[in-house]
Amino acid sequence: MSTRQLRDSEIASYRKQLEARQKYRCPICGAAIAHGVNALDHCHKTGHIRATLCRSCNVSEGKVLAGLKFRTPVGNLAYKDPVQWLRNLADYWEYHQNNPSGVIHPSFDLSTGKQKPVKRKTTARRTTTRRVRKP
Repeated sequence: MSTRQLRDSEIASYRKQLEARQKYRCPICGAAIAHGVNALDHCHKTGHIRATLCRSCNVSEGKVLAGLKFRTPVGNLAYKDPVQWLRNLADYWEYHQNNPSGVIHPSFDLSTGKQKPVKRKTTARRTTTRRVRKP
């Protein structure tokens, strides 16, 4: 496969081709995508265009990758391979979905089956005094 760079004037037509190839569905969440409301997703390391994604998935994908770049408190990289990290995360979720601990977190309301609303601490409003400048 040969590599070529799109011109700015070709983006719209290429996006339409990808949308049709994807049957107007986001490959991540499966939601319908409409022309002009989607994102032309690409790798920021290589520049290769991957697909058109719904805006929500494109933003989420970017946040996941950005989050993976943070360092741990010890100074080691939090990840080496983002694909492996995501597979590990999926395995982790799947394991705990199939093997629940039997211990419920205190922020979960058993009567409603939902997370309890977060109680925010009220902070005293700061009163600011304006300084009057003398002429």
